[in-house]
Amino acid sequence: MEQFNLNQIKQIIEENFNWGPSDEWTNFHFKELKKAIEEATGDNLSEETLKRIFGKRKVTTKNYRPQAFSKLALIKFANNLQQASSFIPEKKQQSKQSKTLILLILPLVGILFLFLWYEKQKTEEFTFICNNPKELAPYTATFRYDVSDIKDSVFANFGYWGEYYLSPEKNIINFFYRMPGVFNVKLYTRSKVLNTSQVIAYSSDWQGGYYPNRADSLYEPFFNQSFYRHDDFFYADPEPLLTEEGVNLRDRYYTAYRYFSPFNKSLDSLSLETTVENNASTGSMLCYDAGFQLIGESGIIDFNFTQSRCSRFAGIRVSEKYLSGEDTDLKSLAVDMSTWLNVKTVNKNNKFNLYLNDQLIFEQPYEKPLGKLIGLVIYFSGSGKVDDLKVFDHKNKLFYSYEFGD
Repeated sequence: MEQFNLNQIKQIIEENFNWGPSDEWTNFHFKELKKAIEEATGDNLSEETLKRIFGKRKVTTKNYRPQAFSKLALIKFANNLQQASSFIPEKKQQSKQSKTLILLILPLVGILFLFLWYEKQKTEEFTFICNNPKELAPYTATFRYDVSDIKDSVFANFGYWGEYYLSPEKNIINFFYRMPGVFNVKLYTRSKVLNTSQVIAYSSDWQGGYYPNRADSLYEPFFNQSFYRHDDFFYADPEPLLTEEGVNLRDRYYTAYRYFSPFNKSLDSLSLETTVENNASTGSMLCYDAGFQLIGESGIIDFNFTQSRCSRFAGIRVSEKYLSGEDTDLKSLAVDMSTWLNVKTVNKNNKFNLYLNDQLIFEQPYEKPLGKLIGLVIYFSGSGKVDDLKVFDHKNKLFYSYEFGD
């Protein structure tokens, strides 16, 4: 190009930079164009000059013409672009040829992908089944498996006590569930999870135990399952906790009371009533808790009350919804627990309602169903007390209760 032809220059620049029509360009595009011209030609055209030439700025006269320096710089720049792309029409032709080649290759790539996927699936077939996933604890669960087609090493975690290597030369492994609970079983290699399932170990009665600070996965049942069963309530007195159970009272510890049973009632439509106390003078600690878990086959409700000035440590989970006192106002769960508290929960129409001393203090809608009720847990920071407990179905009919003396 020897003569200045603005329309042709615009076409060359638009096709090379792929920014769309120049009349739609923004400040960003003119900044980038200024840099490109200076790098290619060594000529410095200001952004304002380029905007006037390309019609993005109003000019004082109708017959505005760029200065000779600007014209020459744009001609040199357009020539550089043409040389780099080996002439625009040829580039278009190459682009069409490339598109045609891609259209021919795509089906072959798809077929290859499906073949590789099928071969991978074929080599990673496995079986992993628990013969007795629901029984009364303690009991031995039998898992039958076949991982001989998997090239990687395969491991299983049965809900606690670490991982177990599954030998491809064997097809059975037994795991002993010594205490009740809901346990998530996982089959995996070092690169991915292969399978997840659930084991439920039921209990014939309530079981008491303890665990270190908020680490409920380290729960240990008491050796003596009678010392906390007082006539009027459950209460793990700190003295036998130290002398009989070996709990270090100087560390922050939790006591918990758990009951797992096939209640055959929907957790999505029931209510629970109980009474709890957690008095610092009877074995509790700074920012003590009183917490509750209602465990369903496919979801959980978990919430805890805490001391009046400790709402930071309150929390509540309802199915897929979780709220923490760290970033949510949960002052309604920060209460004085030095005297007995009447706690009531009501689940109805996918909404969880929490009452304290007959006053509604919290409600939370949720979407994912919780399933049938299979577990009840009441836990305390330190040593709290729990009195009568009643559970009602969707017709407000009592179907489970644990009642103490007066």
